[in-house]
Amino acid sequence: MDYRPRKKSREDDFWAARQPKKRRWPLRIVVVLGFILFFVGVAYVVDRTMDWYADRSGTTTTTEAVAGETIEVVIDSGMSTSEIGRLLEDKGVIQSSSGFVDLVKARGTENALRPGNYEFEEGLQLLDVVDMLETGEAAPSLKLTIPEGKAIDQVADLLDDEGTIDGDAYVALAEKPTRFDVPKVGGTNPELTTLEGLLFPSTYYLYEGDGASELITAQLTAFDTKTKSLAWSKAEDLGLTPYQIVIVASLIEKECSIAEERAQVAAVIYNRIEADMTLGIDATVRYAVGKWTEDLTTSDLESDSPYNTRVVKGLPPTPIANPGVAALKAALDPADVDYLYYVLRDTEGHHFFTASYEEFLEAKANAPAQ
Repeated sequence: MDYRPRKKSREDDFWAARQPKKRRWPLRIVVVLGFILFFVGVAYVVDRTMDWYADRSGTTTTTEAVAGETIEVVIDSGMSTSEIGRLLEDKGVIQSSSGFVDLVKARGTENALRPGNYEFEEGLQLLDVVDMLETGEAAPSLKLTIPEGKAIDQVADLLDDEGTIDGDAYVALAEKPTRFDVPKVGGTNPELTTLEGLLFPSTYYLYEGDGASELITAQLTAFDTKTKSLAWSKAEDLGLTPYQIVIVASLIEKECSIAEERAQVAAVIYNRIEADMTLGIDATVRYAVGKWTEDLTTSDLESDSPYNTRVVKGLPPTPIANPGVAALKAALDPADVDYLYYVLRDTEGHHFFTASYEEFLEAKANAPAQ
């Protein structure tokens, strides 16, 4: 048999022409695709590496931090990445100094960490800590503590004493509620003539250049945050609006310095209102005339101010101070007692409570001088 290849026919040429030719990728496209895949792979590895560092180092410990407070750390000029990492670990900001160093090196920012006074919130992730050090988010310039039960004008005096924020500017803005995004009070939006009662007492950290507006905004935000979870529905059971609860709480703050007595003072207020009696709370008169420490005159006590609860029955039109959470809770949950009177019984601030007017007069005669 003859195995010599036969010659191509025209038919063979026809079918060969119809077969698809194998496509060859140009070398340039192959190179570009290779680079793209390489950089995608590098980005993925870096991202996964940073996630691993963050997981490895975890969040802050509470070795030196007190819950709800910040951790102060001073980063000096010239400190190495390792020194900064060890300092942060010692202060309880991070759990692993080696994880901190590895992450900074992975980001290539060993020389970008900025010195300064920092305040790290408890619970920050490692990535957040490094971000702060890279951007230089140093600590605020002023720590300001506003106690419970201070009225707006008293807070203004405190600000003037600190010398950082103008007290008069604070008072002026606090009397203009429409200038601010006022939080709801127990889910309601009361018509306000003042922010008295809603400027939450707490510790605030202010930055250079911050003024009265920034402080008031922070206080309103704190009020919203701290009071959202309160049992505001109890206000309706007491026949009051949530805003009136704030008014009652402000009276409690001014009348009572003993924690265990707050609910009893609240009960006296409600019992006297129910009995159609005046409240007779001199702190409301002091609020009206602006005398927090001076002696009240007969004219003051007999004034026809709507805040004079010696003359006018019911609650004053607005809060007379800015209450804390404890006073608000007492206003929402008064003691189940029939007391109508209380009088100071010692120099430590304890009161004698009674439903008897005669007992009240006797206790008043024996009360220590105020």
